[in-house]
Formats: sequence, C-alpha cells, structure tokens
Amino acid sequence: RARERLRLKEQLTKAQHLSSLGEMVAGVSHEIRNPLGIIRSSAALLKKKMNHFDPSSAIPDIIIEESDRLNNIITDFLSFAKPKMPNLAPCRVEEVLDRNITFLASQIEKQGYIIKKHYDNNLPKIMADSAMLYQAFLNILINSMQAMPGGGKIDIQLTSKDNSVTITFEDEGEGMPEDVMEKIWEPFFTTKEKGTGLGLGIVKNIIEMHNGIIHIDNRSTRGAQVLVKLPVKQGA
Repeated sequence: RARERLRLKEQLTKAQHLSSLGEMVAGVSHEIRNPLGIIRSSAALLKKKMNHFDPSSAIPDIIIEESDRLNNIITDFLSFAKPKMPNLAPCRVEEVLDRNITFLASQIEKQGYIIKKHYDNNLPKIMADSAMLYQAFLNILINSMQAMPGGGKIDIQLTSKDNSVTITFEDEGEGMPEDVMEKIWEPFFTTKEKGTGLGLGIVKNIIEMHNGIIHIDNRSTRGAQVLVKLPVKQGA
C-alpha cells in the first residue's frame, strides 16, 4: 500500500510538472512561431528573386528547411507537454494505417522500403480519436524506417481478440541496445542527431489516453517490434 501511494504521488507530481511545462511551451511557441513564419516566408520570397545559378541560392533553402525543423520541434513539445484529450468516435484502425502508408508512399518507394500488411477479416470499429492514432502510428512507422536507412521490410499485423485490437509493427533494423531500451520513454532522450526525443513519448501519451498499452522490444531474429493494444470500447 505504501508503494502504491508513492507511485500515485510520483504520477501526480509528473502530471503537475507536465501541466506547468505545457502552459509555458504554449506561450513561448506562440512568440516563436510568429517571427519564424516571417523568416520562412521571407526566405521563400528571396529564393524566387535569386538567380538559380547564384552560388548563394542554396541559402534560402537552408533557412526554409531549418525553419520547418524548428516548427516541428515546437509541435512535438506542444504534443508532449500539453496533449489534447481524445475526441472519441467510431474508428477503423485499418483505415488509419492505410492513410499512414499512403502519406509515406513516395518516401517508401524512393528509399526502398517494403510494407507488408496482415489484417484480420471483419475487424471491429473501435472508439478512438482517429487523428491522434494517425499521429501515433505515423511516428512508429517513421521510427521503423529510420532504423533501416538503406531500406528494408516493415511488417504490420492487425488482429482482434477479447474486445481489443492489437497492432504490431516489425522492422529489420539493428534493434536497440539494452541501455537504449531502458531510456526510450524518457522525455528528450534520443540517439538521433536532429531528434527531439519526444516522438515515442507522444506515442505513449496517445495510446495511454485511449486506455491502451504499448510495448517495444527487440525481435529474436533482427530488428525491433512495437506492439500496441487498444480496447474496442472505452471503459470496457
């Protein structure tokens, strides 16, 4: 009982910390995004006016690219520190996954990825926020692709059992060392040069807000496996 009280106290402290952080990030992001938008649009205008053969013509592209990257970082901070509550509605998980794959289609083809889908027949609709699930699955798929920079296969399995659906993502990357595996849920922890370390934290928040579970482990052969389990009905 004492251990349970300690765990609840830690969760409350974390929630209060995230709430304060969320308010701060929301205020700061507004102040950053306004001038950032001006910087980006000015760089785009400058690019149009520059001679294509001018050696300096690459500079506006760099400004635009870095502006977009900073905007994505701000979005990640907001999604993690001030997550919105799910807008629940009947949702087909297979349709969300198919939209993810369609969105990534050009990158999949260009970089030599193969997506293998294995969906059960007669899958039930679940009560979920399809936009939030889209974001979570997209982050997982992008992580799988980044684990195989030279291309490779990603298996997606979608099954239904006991009033829940299970989505499994498997890649053929190098997997994760044990010390990395222990830290993957920690905010701001990343092994990527330009990563924020918030991607998986956002995914975990989204899944848990749907009363689901997420588990990541190395496969017995090669690569990593991400398992997501979601209830068909909330509160069931």
